Amino acid sequence: MEPLDGPAWSDAVEEAAWIGGRLAPFGHQVTSVVPGGFAAYARVLHPAEEPQWGDRLVRWAEVAAWSGTPLRADDQFHTVALPPLRPEREAPWSGQGPRQGGLYPPDAEALAGLAQEWTATPGRCWFCVWDGYSWGDGARLTPAGEPSVPLPGPVPEPARHGPRVHLPNRDYLLYTGPVEAVLTPAPLSGCDQTANLWWPDDRAWCVASEIDLAWTYVGGPTGLIERLLNDGRVEALPAGPGDPLTPVEDWVTRWVDEATARLLASGEATIMTSRGTVHAWLERPSWRRRGTLRISSRGDNGVSGGSERKLSHPDGEELRDEIGLYLTCEVIGLVGG
Repeated sequence: MEPLDGPAWSDAVEEAAWIGGRLAPFGHQVTSVVPGGFAAYARVLHPAEEPQWGDRLVRWAEVAAWSGTPLRADDQFHTVALPPLRPEREAPWSGQGPRQGGLYPPDAEALAGLAQEWTATPGRCWFCVWDGYSWGDGARLTPAGEPSVPLPGPVPEPARHGPRVHLPNRDYLLYTGPVEAVLTPAPLSGCDQTANLWWPDDRAWCVASEIDLAWTYVGGPTGLIERLLNDGRVEALPAGPGDPLTPVEDWVTRWVDEATARLLASGEATIMTSRGTVHAWLERPSWRRRGTLRISSRGDNGVSGGSERKLSHPDGEELRDEIGLYLTCEVIGLVGG
């Protein structure tokens, strides 16, 4: 098959049909994001970016050194960024943590350079981009009294309204091109979003950036994964196909369990963490209305948040677990990723 000169939107969505049958149930393990059946897997960690410091990158190893928490293969960003005790030194990052849902472009370039050596079809690859991004036509601000001028979005009308790749819980737009098209400005002109899923035509490997995760999975030949793990340009850790996606650390679970108990007993609780504070108020369910959980948070990065949740369960362990889930998400959200 002839290689392609450059990227182009495609309606050949059947090219992605092989993926769905090789995915585990959504949201539980590595192979619910990247297809199973490969010889080896790795996890590429997205760096935290500090635009106010000259676009300096903060790798997870630097955060781990700050927190005194060794970086292990199954660690989440919050494992090293939200330690049990507050370190005396200032944290090496001030933002909201790593970007989610896409590789840092220089990391994508390095990965594409490695991956092209492990496929017979580097000139013909397939790329899926989640269709939930806001890529419609925009509007340019103009002086008062003058009409706004619509600006074309990065995705043309035929592609936006064309067929989709349908996978469990996610739909995607599809484009095709050589392996380096993962970071070519076209067809996503003006965007630094890399593809969420990409693979060569011979399916020798697959790369997956789930929109809610601060890392990217790679499945492929053992040699490719070994090269990736030893390449100093990216930060990568080994992964197993059955590894859980988002384990929660013991100290986070303890903070949340104690706060949940206080909420159920008194209706109010505060979680003081090593990187910020979470406050919660509980309006208990009654026979007439559902319960309500209100949460506010403020991280050391200066970012504050809040939410109000209508609870689905009236009492018992189900109510406790539901409250615990919401609190866990808020605590982890203090550091992003």
